[in-house]
Amino acid sequence: MMRIATVFGLTMTALPLLAQTPDVIIMPHDTHFEADVACADCHSDIAGSTDALSRRLPDMDVCADCHDVDDEEQCADCHTNVEEAGDYRFRAYGAALFGHRAHTERGIDCATCHDNPAAGHPVMPGKAECRACHETSDDYAGCAMCHAPDFELRPVDHDPDWIHHHGLHSRLDRDACMRCHTRSTCQECHAGDNVRPRSHDLDFAFGHALEARDHTSDCFACHADPGYCNDCHASERIMPLNHSRTDWLSLGDGGRHAEEGAFDLESCVACHDAGDAEPSCAECHGR
Repeated sequence: MMRIATVFGLTMTALPLLAQTPDVIIMPHDTHFEADVACADCHSDIAGSTDALSRRLPDMDVCADCHDVDDEEQCADCHTNVEEAGDYRFRAYGAALFGHRAHTERGIDCATCHDNPAAGHPVMPGKAECRACHETSDDYAGCAMCHAPDFELRPVDHDPDWIHHHGLHSRLDRDACMRCHTRSTCQECHAGDNVRPRSHDLDFAFGHALEARDHTSDCFACHADPGYCNDCHASERIMPLNHSRTDWLSLGDGGRHAEEGAFDLESCVACHDAGDAEPSCAECHGR
């Protein structure tokens, strides 16, 4: 009998605790959107904000412009527990230096970053949304525009062993890598013989020409600068096979190279080009 009374007493003691369900404010953005309520009607100071450190959320006075804040039935539209009504739980945004003003001054609409308000609660933009307009920089200068210096930029999946298995992830979703890294970032590490792609075996330099002709786009995935090929071929004094012909160059009619140049000058310029200056043809043919 004593045991039953003890259990009954504990149960009665726990009931008030269970009844005190914490209040959670769920703002029905879609309902407000359907009523032609603009974002700025509730978030009046958001357009001029220069950081994400403060709340920038409407208080009860703003709600009172349209709602009877003393009517519990209206309060229940947003509050899950009106009797224990609390404040909106504000979660700090990782990009503490993000400023709305720089975006609103450029005419960027709220839905561009926060999705369509008619669909429900607005989303908080992530790196993918930011990269739709902001390019990745080699020195991560773009990150410093919004992230504080002490913010941990390294993603959670980049564990201590990440360097050994990141290749698989990069092949599955290269776009995800490009949100933080550029091709030159990869090349800084993959320039050594010990971390070359698996397709680049030890004798790759001797047979890569065939691969380059059949899969040019694959080469450009890492070797995006056309000058990369030219620099290597020039330093190693490697010429196309037709350049070894005895009649390739002659002082009279120019030889075979003159015919090739007249027929397909673009192929010549692909290697013999001095950037913004005249093609290297001008060194012999004058300016």
